[in-house]
Amino acid sequence: MPTFETRIVLSRPRVQVFDFLVRTSNLIDLIPKDSGMQVISVPEIIEPGSRLEFRANAFGQTLDIVHEITELVTPEKITEVQVKGLFKKFVHEHVVEEGPGGEVVAIDRIQFEPPGGLLGFVVTAKRIQDQFASLFNYRHQQMRRLLG
Repeated sequence: MPTFETRIVLSRPRVQVFDFLVRTSNLIDLIPKDSGMQVISVPEIIEPGSRLEFRANAFGQTLDIVHEITELVTPEKITEVQVKGLFKKFVHEHVVEEGPGGEVVAIDRIQFEPPGGLLGFVVTAKRIQDQFASLFNYRHQQMRRLLG
């Protein structure tokens, strides 16, 4: 299964970075304005069982996307799984670790299976990984701005 992983080093306490990630108002600020992603319904604070609903214009289609929080271990890890959307399978782990020098490393690890059918010929794993790289570049810029 294809994967995508990226990380950012921050000089904030681990608990503060994790708290930032569980508040959906912050996560909304990490979505590029021109991404075609619209928030439909999200809780104020993520917890196990929370559902995050979006509408996205992606790869020439309008898609309804629903992710469910399947795991939340404070202040270490959040796992979200797509229950409706583009991918055959999509699991996103947000991991917050302490680095050896006291810094915090926020890691995003995504395992996914591209869509099938005719769309799968156009929306390849490589194209998806390139899109993730662009989205997370923006996300990291925003995290540096918001978390310093």
